[in-house]
Amino acid sequence: MHDASLQTPWDPAEAKNCCEAKGCENAGEYRAPKSRFKLNSYYWFCLDHVREYNTAWNYCKDMDVADVDKLRRQDAVWGKPTWPLNGAGKENYAKKLDDLDKAWRSFAGYDNNQSEQAQKFIPEEERKALRVLGLETIESLKEIKKRYLTLVKELHPDTNGGAKGAEDRLKKVNQAYSLLKNSIFVKEILQETDLTS
Repeated sequence: MHDASLQTPWDPAEAKNCCEAKGCENAGEYRAPKSRFKLNSYYWFCLDHVREYNTAWNYCKDMDVADVDKLRRQDAVWGKPTWPLNGAGKENYAKKLDDLDKAWRSFAGYDNNQSEQAQKFIPEEERKALRVLGLETIESLKEIKKRYLTLVKELHPDTNGGAKGAEDRLKKVNQAYSLLKNSIFVKEILQETDLTS
């Protein structure tokens, strides 16, 4: 006789479940979830009773149409939070990140201002390109690239529904970025040679 209380996990003797249906004494070899709130907690049934249980099972019992639709939408993205591509509801997120970056730079003691000499001698083409990107100074190539990527995301046709004005502005942003990226003047001021770093 084998004592189940002395059984260890590596013991080859298996504990058998009994069917949990009333009046059934067959082996409970098939599991079924207890409820939609306890999906990892199971009843154990024999084959006939698990078929009967599954036929009567209704995951959406006591849910209205809105709840079922909400559940369906959450399942489509594995229950992760989402928001529209155009950023609705996230309007101030980029601004808050920029403000946080400026505050951190100030706290850390970084000086974002260029020398007066560098400000005076920015050629007109580069100055116009900076204005298109919404920048006033040449801080770093990384800052130029960061601003460019932000504008591209805002002006992309997929986020604006193909608006012609946004498309024209995107072309100007691309041209301005290309000019600044390849400008010998900008590279000499910043003493950098590669924008992709």
